[in-house]
Formats: sequence, structure tokens, C-alpha cells
Amino acid sequence: MPRIDKPKKTLKKKKLKKPTAIRVSSNKKPTKALTKKLKHSVAYYDCCLAQTKKGLKGVKITQICHHCKHNSQKYALAKAQDREVEKQKIANA
Repeated sequence: MPRIDKPKKTLKKKKLKKPTAIRVSSNKKPTKALTKKLKHSVAYYDCCLAQTKKGLKGVKITQICHHCKHNSQKYALAKAQDREVEKQKIANA
């Protein structure tokens, strides 16, 4: 028997909806950029320097960098306090 091809079905194109305006609520929480801690790059490098001077002792450098990245603010505050103490010593002398 001869083969009879059936007509191909065509898909109907769907109409796209027009984009609607996006609503923005006024009571949004602050974005991450605003709540993000201030980074102290000088303190970060000082921390890395101190850690490598002590010796790595089987600790990966990436772990040291991670530690210093998260504790750079503490090091910056400690360094500022040390400077204030030195200023007071010079003023009293």
C-alpha cells in the first residue's frame, strides 16, 4: 500500500502580553550594599602579613585570607586604639 503523508499540524502563535509596571513596595529592607560591613584593606594586608610571619604551619593560604577578610574590621579598630595609646604616651612625656 502506498504511504500517505498526513498534513503537518501548525502551531498557533500565542499573543504576548504587554509588560506591566513593576510595583515596588515602600517598606523594603535596606539592601545588602548598605548593611555590608566596611572593609579595611590595609588592616586585611596587615593581618595577612602577621599570619605569614608567624608561619603557615600546615594552614592553607586561602584559610588565612578568609580569616583576615572577616576580621579586618577588628584589626583596624585595635590598630586605631594602639595609635591613641601611643599619642597619649607622647603627650604625657
